[in-house]
Amino acid sequence: MSDIARSATSSKGDRATKPRRQDIQGLRAIGALLVATFHIWVGRVSGGVDVFFVVSGFLLVGSLDREYHETGGIDLPAFLSRLAKRLLPSSLFVVLIILVTAPLWMPQVGWSPLTSHAIASTLYLENWLLARSSVDYLARDEVASPFQHYWAMSAQVQSLVVIGALMSLLGLVLRRTTLDRKIASRTFLAVLMSVSLAYSVYATAANQPLAYFNTFARLWEFAMGGLVATTLPRLHLSELIRLIGGWVGLFLIVSCGVLLQVSTVFPGYAALWPTGGAALVLLCGSGKHPANVGRFLSLSPLTWLGDISYALYLWHWPLLIAYLTCSYHTVAPVGAGFGVLGLSVVLAWATTRFVERPFGKFRDAHIWRSLAVAGASAGLLVGGAAAGRVYLRMAAPADRLSKPDPLLYPGAAVFDRGYAATVGSVPVKPGPLWMQKDISPLYARGCHEALEGDKLRSCSYGNPSAPHVLAVVGGSHSAHWISALQIALKGTSWRMVTFTKSGCLLRSFEISDTSSCSRWNAKLMKRLVEIRPDVVFTLATHGNNGAKERVPQIFVDSWRTLVANGIAVAAIRDNPWFDFVVPECIQINGPNSERCRETRAAALASDPLAAGPPFSHVYYLDLTNYICTSTFCPTVAGNVVMYSDKHHITNTYMRTLAPYLARQLQPILVAEGTSKSE
Repeated sequence: MSDIARSATSSKGDRATKPRRQDIQGLRAIGALLVATFHIWVGRVSGGVDVFFVVSGFLLVGSLDREYHETGGIDLPAFLSRLAKRLLPSSLFVVLIILVTAPLWMPQVGWSPLTSHAIASTLYLENWLLARSSVDYLARDEVASPFQHYWAMSAQVQSLVVIGALMSLLGLVLRRTTLDRKIASRTFLAVLMSVSLAYSVYATAANQPLAYFNTFARLWEFAMGGLVATTLPRLHLSELIRLIGGWVGLFLIVSCGVLLQVSTVFPGYAALWPTGGAALVLLCGSGKHPANVGRFLSLSPLTWLGDISYALYLWHWPLLIAYLTCSYHTVAPVGAGFGVLGLSVVLAWATTRFVERPFGKFRDAHIWRSLAVAGASAGLLVGGAAAGRVYLRMAAPADRLSKPDPLLYPGAAVFDRGYAATVGSVPVKPGPLWMQKDISPLYARGCHEALEGDKLRSCSYGNPSAPHVLAVVGGSHSAHWISALQIALKGTSWRMVTFTKSGCLLRSFEISDTSSCSRWNAKLMKRLVEIRPDVVFTLATHGNNGAKERVPQIFVDSWRTLVANGIAVAAIRDNPWFDFVVPECIQINGPNSERCRETRAAALASDPLAAGPPFSHVYYLDLTNYICTSTFCPTVAGNVVMYSDKHHITNTYMRTLAPYLARQLQPILVAEGTSKSE
């Protein structure tokens, strides 16, 4: 990725395309190898991307700073032209290849998200798309995108443009003053680094998944590289300090992914580990001692790999995702991993040789022509991906099943007459283009609060003048029962109101917990006491496997509060949670595959509700026997796909559960409706 910065350092086409310090090429190679090997064999993040960010800042800001002092200003269009000329050819080429080949290996359930990621990657906005997905509870189990690695390049390009624009503005301001330009630029970078780092620490503590992809939480890494570039000429370090500092820096870089869980603690203060290491190598790697780390990093195999590091980064991830998808592995075996890495290196060399370098030879004089060609190429690719997305949107409704034929698609009814995975030779519904979209209607109506929000959203269903009220409260596992409850309440004297929020269970409010869930729960309990629904419908159990499934005490405490305020509770047992994405598994292995089911003993506890309700006006509902057989829990029943991801029941299957839910719910409604009428 740091080739992006390398392209920007060539001022007018007459500067060398390679950096004067070959150890920087070796540092790029180390970063690329860390990223690729950790992705392939470890299945986690290494911190290598942060090294790229610092190197890019070192080259970019140093170049812009020199240009400003040589010419009295910064030619931002020329900089953007050089950036586009070196960056876009390889990037757009890989995007195109992924789009063309993905239908050959990717399950259809991933096609629609694929087009969104292709557009975001082409426009260098992939980090913000992933940031949105990180706080979208239902998007977390989407098929892994072969474009996901474009987040780092998106953040990098955005940062380069922001810093370039700010330095250009700084130059315009300094023209009107007598301030020393070098001191002013270093002060500017120090302030930018400090502010961005402080924000990064705050954002990481507040919402780490979102902060991970946030450009403004990453700016400080580029500013750090810039500070090193502007400070290095004024530093006079002894050879001993350079010797020790360089190797310490390399150790910090290599050890980061081993000692830190990067994906869960970055980019806050923990990111100082690899970025500090990169800064040390940049500061100390130019030493003359024969054992200096720069000598090692300047070895020809490393510098050769550094030359193709940008393309290597582009290729390794889609090749890995294609292999893992086709083999149904979560981490590549050693042999296959070497195959992925080797093919990535070959494709990286070919892409650099035949795609990147020919475009890099275009003259810098044609600035606006370069930008126009880059814009047109990106526009064509975005247009093609958008057209594909429109087509998929038009085709997706055919995969829906709004009114299931009970003979062909009985769904839960097959458990009544003896389980059969499929009934008749018809395709399962919803089809692959709709499986992951077949969710509760609450989401489309805007009735469901997001993972990080605390707004008390509510919607009503049924006759507004109905005398009795059922309130559905809790998280997404309460929300996915809405359609079944609608059908179950039809023709009764009950209406339904909803209060749901992703990832948030009904529980007692703890004053020491200031999370969005506790704030939301506090508002919820206050509202429930105000409106006094006759019955609250919520979850009875929690736990994502049989060993953990239980009735949590926090549930019981909440029920006690509700009952004390005259509100009854109908608590339903939770459904199984799987370790795999159900639509993806069905698409790859087929609806009857044993890979796409779990034993009942592993998925559920024997009977967490056996002790009965803890006190009066609390009722238990359990539809497990219409979700699992006596021995295993399937993911397809009666030709209907049961789950839209790992654990949310599809709206189609939920509708087939309605008669059995009504059978258990009706006595509760009668008992509570009668008692409230007396």
